[in-house]
Amino acid sequence: MSATSGPKNPFNVEMKKDRRLRLFIQVLMVMGASLGHSAIAIIAAFPNPAITDLRKDNTTIYGNAMPLSTWQMDLMGSLVAAGTMPGTLLGGWLVAFIGRRTCMMMLAAPYALSWSLVAFAANPTVMLIGRFLSGICYGVTTVAGSTYIIELPDLPIRGALAAIPTIFFGLGLVLTVGCGMVMRWFAIPFVAYAVMLLCCVIMYFLPESPTYLVVAGKEDEAAEILKDLRGPDADIQQEIKSLQDCNGGKADEPVWRLLLQRDVVRLLAISMVLFFIQNFSGLNVMYFNTTRIFLASGSTFDENLATILVFLLKLGGTFVAIYYLDRIGRRVCMILSLSIMAACLFTMGTYLTMGTYLHIKDNSAEPNATISSNASASDLLEQTDAPDSQEGKTNEYLPLVCLTVYMFASCIGAHPVPWIISTEYFPTIIRGQASSLCVMVCSLFNFAVLQLYTPMQEALTMAGLYWFYATVSILGVFFCLVFVNETNQKAVG
Repeated sequence: MSATSGPKNPFNVEMKKDRRLRLFIQVLMVMGASLGHSAIAIIAAFPNPAITDLRKDNTTIYGNAMPLSTWQMDLMGSLVAAGTMPGTLLGGWLVAFIGRRTCMMMLAAPYALSWSLVAFAANPTVMLIGRFLSGICYGVTTVAGSTYIIELPDLPIRGALAAIPTIFFGLGLVLTVGCGMVMRWFAIPFVAYAVMLLCCVIMYFLPESPTYLVVAGKEDEAAEILKDLRGPDADIQQEIKSLQDCNGGKADEPVWRLLLQRDVVRLLAISMVLFFIQNFSGLNVMYFNTTRIFLASGSTFDENLATILVFLLKLGGTFVAIYYLDRIGRRVCMILSLSIMAACLFTMGTYLTMGTYLHIKDNSAEPNATISSNASASDLLEQTDAPDSQEGKTNEYLPLVCLTVYMFASCIGAHPVPWIISTEYFPTIIRGQASSLCVMVCSLFNFAVLQLYTPMQEALTMAGLYWFYATVSILGVFFCLVFVNETNQKAVG
């Protein structure tokens, strides 16, 4: 009996070594598609080395000066988020009409344009236009890559493989800061484009998502791909039938009507709240402004080395997520992640508050000392000489420890889970559009939290800002306990 029809064939059972090889090939395919997440990580992390470099030497590739104001530094991050909003809508439409794989391959040209504007910018305006276009590319890549990766693997390993993009995102962060230590800011865009070009080339050799092919009416092509993906003892026709049943009767309905169904609206709302929690727990602020945040903490460590260490610990958290996402579930991982993040953020806020208190106490004994009533904790710490005591030297490690543990914990759940759920929650017929709506709202939150970084820091002080992020994390724990449904080991329809 054929592996592509009828029930399982009991006389054609897959050997263990063949299954391991087949799953290993799936891992390689997901890794190839995940290079797109390395490309968007470089977009996200670019302000870290660029701002550090421009502070030391504010010249362009042509040698002319290009000073950046504080609000322009903020825009380097927030304009990416602004561009991601139309990018996700475009990505949702493209993955539904031309497919996930084709959508990824066509990104080579827009990436070249966006990074060229950044690399060859002679003034901040051109650079910021390039950053906005990079945001559009970011949005399309996120929707196409995440959807493709969720639909490809076998069910028992889907959660583990869905965490691989987070590994590649972390590798992209480390690569960006590492390049910033040996390259000028305008050379990094060429590395970024090379990564995306490699991803596009690899996607040419990978199959289209069989889930998309079934919905597109190409069952025979989908069956051939599924036969290679699922192995000889898989019931391919049953999987195809399940996809057809899940999406059947909906193909002729307008997408907007499907999206407005009560159950879909509820799932959209849950996904969007998870993205709100992800952003306003400070996660994307950390990605875009790690070096600035680390300098504001008052530590004397080299900010580039510290940033690399933080991103490396982030990779460690991703490996933990790969092991546990399919074992204890997405919901538990999210709760555990937010709980640890809240503890780190609260500790950082307390550390900065104590630093401010000690600074004021020391200066109160000096008759000529003047303290501004509007000074933030970071301002006061930057004005304070490093203490000579062993306690002072020990305290220097606290910001680094908190930030590394925070990043480590974020990868257990807060980073990957909203992305996984925003695709697993919805049937194939509307997955691209629903996912793009979630990512667009995520981009709106991302834009807001990045653009509000400096105003919130001035209004709340750095300590208050950390406590705000900690409060959102704690509220996120309760939200997950009450509203989030587990999707582990549930088929993607």
